[in-house]
Amino acid sequence: MKRTFLLFLLIFQIAFSQEVIIKGKAHNSGTFPNRTVTIIINDTINKFRKYNDLLYEKATRETPDEKKDIFYHLNNLKIRNAEFDKLYNNKNYVIKTDSLGNFEIKAKITDSLCFESYWHTTKKFLIADLIKKKKINISLELEPCEVWPKHPEKPTKLYVFIGKKIKTWNSPSGYCNVGALTSRILSKYLVVKNIYGDFKKDTIHFTTYPPHSAPIQQNYVPFKTFFADFEYCLLYVLEYKGELLQMRFVFDDIYPTKEGKWASPLKPKGLYHTISPDLDKLKKINFVTPIEFTYDERFENQIKQNFPENYNSVSDGKITVNYGYYVEDLFEIRKTGALKEFNYLIK
Repeated sequence: MKRTFLLFLLIFQIAFSQEVIIKGKAHNSGTFPNRTVTIIINDTINKFRKYNDLLYEKATRETPDEKKDIFYHLNNLKIRNAEFDKLYNNKNYVIKTDSLGNFEIKAKITDSLCFESYWHTTKKFLIADLIKKKKINISLELEPCEVWPKHPEKPTKLYVFIGKKIKTWNSPSGYCNVGALTSRILSKYLVVKNIYGDFKKDTIHFTTYPPHSAPIQQNYVPFKTFFADFEYCLLYVLEYKGELLQMRFVFDDIYPTKEGKWASPLKPKGLYHTISPDLDKLKKINFVTPIEFTYDERFENQIKQNFPENYNSVSDGKITVNYGYYVEDLFEIRKTGALKEFNYLIK
């Protein structure tokens, strides 16, 4: 009995470890010039992507803030890209169809094949099922695509409010929006206080279309360049037909003061949409939590140039921001600058 079981186990292992050659055709919809279909054994590429993303997120979390500059991130991206390219070009795991859609790949019976093509729905098959077919002809369908709304008309309302971030997420661009805009960000915020426009609900959903060109990266925090990086912001949202749109890159990160107000700290020179410090609305602010942070010593000369000593304390690798603008004053300042073209909405 034991010998029979061992013989059966040996036959089973041999049968399921053997490699077979799979031949067939695979096509996408033909909507785009590139008709190539990529065939991946055991979804190896996506598994590698997910694993690499987890490692990168872990490394980012564990890296001190003062080392999270552009050089650190670029170095890690180069490593990730090199490893990905190495795997993606390994024909033992990944192949592409020829110009007629033909493919041929060697795999184990226990493996699976993933068929994918840009903007198309991926299909996955077990090798054990494919070898039963007389002819293999895989056809990939276009992914569902939500067309982003366009607004050639002028906005009809302006809402300015203190918002607390609840959630932000990307709306997949899809083939039906290629060439229109680079990305579409959806946001849900708690309306903490209305400054202008009197939005009636406690929460607001709005859309952001970031510009194609990004602001210059900064070498210090907390002066980031993306509104969703902050917990609280003074936000400027325009109402169009059926959609609320945030003004591109116009926002002010804000913090509570000891007097029970809200204010935004004075920003360094060169930061995108910086408000000049030579305005009479600039005031000394007593923030509940001091706006202070460290910086890399190699940027010391740049820091001292960009943070005037009249408004900031800069010493021993630490910056403390002492001045800023209250939210009511920020709105008045914006009306003479970024909001000027929408003055017809402001009473």
